[in-house]
Amino acid sequence: MMEKGQLISKYRSALMGLSALLIVVFHFTEDCYIYHKHMGGWVYWFWNYIGSSSVDAFLFLSGCGLYYAMKKNPDVGRFYRRRLVRLLIPYVLIALPSWVVYDLVLNKTSIWKLCKDVTFLSFFKGGIRWYWYVGLMLVCYLIYPYVFSIVDSARDAWDGEIRLLTMVSAFTVLAVLLELYENRIFNMTNIALLRVPVFLAGCFYGRSSYEKRSSDWKWGILMAVSVIFLMMLPSPSLIISRYTTGAFNVCCCAAIAWIFSRIPFKWPVAVLNWFGERSLDLYLVHVTIRKFMRYAGYLTCEYRYELILVAASVVVVGLFHIVAQKLSGILTNDVG
Repeated sequence: MMEKGQLISKYRSALMGLSALLIVVFHFTEDCYIYHKHMGGWVYWFWNYIGSSSVDAFLFLSGCGLYYAMKKNPDVGRFYRRRLVRLLIPYVLIALPSWVVYDLVLNKTSIWKLCKDVTFLSFFKGGIRWYWYVGLMLVCYLIYPYVFSIVDSARDAWDGEIRLLTMVSAFTVLAVLLELYENRIFNMTNIALLRVPVFLAGCFYGRSSYEKRSSDWKWGILMAVSVIFLMMLPSPSLIISRYTTGAFNVCCCAAIAWIFSRIPFKWPVAVLNWFGERSLDLYLVHVTIRKFMRYAGYLTCEYRYELILVAASVVVVGLFHIVAQKLSGILTNDVG
């Protein structure tokens, strides 16, 4: 019988697809909050208790997948080439034209402003953060070979747990210090900074899954602790809120993977796999269309406009993914 960690690996693509769709749902609840529409019932619950924590699940799953990829082929040069190409092709083809239209055509700002937006410099200046997730993943990919060496050199499971705890504690201390003494920097960067620990956790659990270690009791403890803290939300501490919802969402991934392994019909997994294979494309396309619809006055907190947004995103993603796959294959010398 598979452990939940192994099930997460088996259904990783489907879970990533589900996480991407939940991010779309979060953006809808975010618009409802911004424009004071439909802020009751499930929208209120989702906004307060789930929020953007599907990003945490996505990062956790990414960390798990990277461990498997590096174990399969430890060539660091190949790792960088494949990952950066697959990340930057969608960004260049979708985000770059969007920034050009937004900065130069609609707002008639300078080339320097466009350069800051495209290169994520504006992220650290409190500017628009449309595609911040791409910047975070870029950093995660760049540091991953070093993280992998830490994960893979752990002597046993307990040594790995201590290393993970040490790294997460270091990031938490950094976040606390920034919140206390450099609150402006914390406010600008916490959306990414507080997600690094869950990525690191994914890297370590990638090894646990790869080596088929027994970990169900750990998932049980993590779920119990996250549910207890979830009942205390909303919390005045953003750090506690992000860690709580992130841990809960990751635990839900383990539970959903177990459900996937039990259901007799597989079409839900197949549908989610489709979105999982196109998750980055969906994120970029959805964010782009959403921003321009809001700019044009078509507020996506309204159900009819949200339906148009989702339908348009799916259609564009289906077409774009074909182009992106061909370019990725050419640039990485992959076949298929």
